[in-house]
Amino acid sequence: MDKKKKEVPCPICDKTGVPVETLTVEQMVKEELVDKVSVDDHWLCMSEECEVSYYTGSGTKFNKEDIKVPLWFKKDADPKYACYCNNITEEQVIDAVANKGLGNMRDIIVSINGKARIRCKTNNPTGKRCTKVFSEAIKKGMDIKNKGERI
Repeated sequence: MDKKKKEVPCPICDKTGVPVETLTVEQMVKEELVDKVSVDDHWLCMSEECEVSYYTGSGTKFNKEDIKVPLWFKKDADPKYACYCNNITEEQVIDAVANKGLGNMRDIIVSINGKARIRCKTNNPTGKRCTKVFSEAIKKGMDIKNKGERI
């Protein structure tokens, strides 16, 4: 993707999304829609309320139901993944922190999966690492733990 290209707003909500590589979009859309993925620059609509997942400046768009996994930031996402590569949900991270006393990403992933896999470009809808989202889930777990609550 040409980083110098003009940002394009979502055709539905008019908010500017985040750039995503074509390879990521090809891996995320349902099999029957892969041939509709163009070589154009793609964006991921980050609006919680918008139905659009990926879009291009040339009018191609894919809605939430057109992709294989729920987008963690979209309203009503179920489950809300903290790590797509390892199929770990926000709920699992919070539980590992609040109830098992774990506090870092690697330990949590290994505790849940036995080992960590990193395939962000093809498994994460952004095509990037999930560190920020995972860290936010850890913080939620810490907040629960510090209040002495159990989930």
